[in-house]
Amino acid sequence: MKSFDAFGRPVQEFQVKTTFGGYLSLCSLALVAILFITELGYFLQKETKDKMIIDQGQDQKYLNMTVDVTFPQAACSVVGLNLIDPKRANVMHVGTEIYKTRLSRQGKPMGIKVRDSLANVATNTYELIESGLATAGVRTTHATTHLRCASCFQSHTDEDDCCFTCDDVRREFRTRGLDDHPKDYVFSQCEAEEAYRKVQPEVGEGCRIEARLHIRKVPATLHIGVSRHFKEKLWRGAKLTDSG
Repeated sequence: MKSFDAFGRPVQEFQVKTTFGGYLSLCSLALVAILFITELGYFLQKETKDKMIIDQGQDQKYLNMTVDVTFPQAACSVVGLNLIDPKRANVMHVGTEIYKTRLSRQGKPMGIKVRDSLANVATNTYELIESGLATAGVRTTHATTHLRCASCFQSHTDEDDCCFTCDDVRREFRTRGLDDHPKDYVFSQCEAEEAYRKVQPEVGEGCRIEARLHIRKVPATLHIGVSRHFKEKLWRGAKLTDSG
């Protein structure tokens, strides 16, 4: 059988190790390592696929949307949320449950949650400069396609009705037999007296926004940005125009 051996090994005395052979071996090992790492990275890379799904619920006029987003360095008193249609008009008759939780610079919750409403957000430099000014307050009885206001929440069947002050929203709740001092949150109209008086505003605050929206099936985009009518006294930080 030895006569059929096609891979006979040379005798040890006839093996000669050269410098070129050493370089060639190292280059081969490096090439193998590079190919292995490259293929491993390609194997572990996430593959993105575009998929189109046909809406099977065409007979349903409404849909539910859930949002849970955290901003590590954006104060809750400044951030607003709004729904806008392609004509840049507010989407009306939206059922909302929007809760804001203030976060410390370490990311820990501060104080009690604040229940907020949809709000106009700044979309250009002029609106950003105007935001927070004392003349920028909103006082109206009903929201419009171009103006949002503080909601009366579930005390009114029409989500676009306005309760401007803390006394207004609490009176509406009491009128309908609802609890006007909920334990888990405070109304945004009452946040200055109840939330920020107990835990003073800090520089570098963050914010977590949890929202559940019940909206009609219409073309719209969700905007999260600087509220055009935020309360500047509840915010500590540099001027918005300086943050560029």
